[in-house]
Amino acid sequence: MLLSKLLLLPVAVASSVTIYVHSVPPTTGTASIIPSPIPLAHIEYDTSTTTPTGTVTSYTPPHGSYSPEHLLRIGLHDPKSGSWRGVVTSAASFADEYKKKFVVHVDEKGEPYHVGFGTSAKGQSGEEVEVEVVIRGVGPKPVLNKPIVLNAEGKLDSKEPEKTFLQKYWWAIGLFLLVQLVAGGGEK
Repeated sequence: MLLSKLLLLPVAVASSVTIYVHSVPPTTGTASIIPSPIPLAHIEYDTSTTTPTGTVTSYTPPHGSYSPEHLLRIGLHDPKSGSWRGVVTSAASFADEYKKKFVVHVDEKGEPYHVGFGTSAKGQSGEEVEVEVVIRGVGPKPVLNKPIVLNAEGKLDSKEPEKTFLQKYWWAIGLFLLVQLVAGGGEK
């Protein structure tokens, strides 16, 4: 019993991810040097339970003005490929009157593949930063009908359903109405 707990201990250890913030240079003006990404938050998460949980171990809000025109990239940075996986938000989202929420999307293995960010009005709770961990689920699958069963001759076993009166004699009813319209009424 104790041996099995010791063997499963490395599996039960929480994973962690570092979320970076990167300033987006303005498109107008001269080309400037793009600054390197700065760690914004370090989040530890546990996906081994039925409801995955996450906690912020360190959080450093970006410095500078929180102007709505200034854009920041928030996400995961892969230094090997130089690729980003995340979102772009206004620097005004980091103002003190907002509560921040990081959404860490993880795959079936527990590896993060995307980071989301959102804000809401700060309430009475003391938490400034909130974390939500979302595990990728299986997408919807199509519902297929029952297969068609054919007999030895390659035809359907069931006979066709009987047609209704209107389906059988629609043409006769239409012809009758046409004759009535064309014939017109007699003179008085």
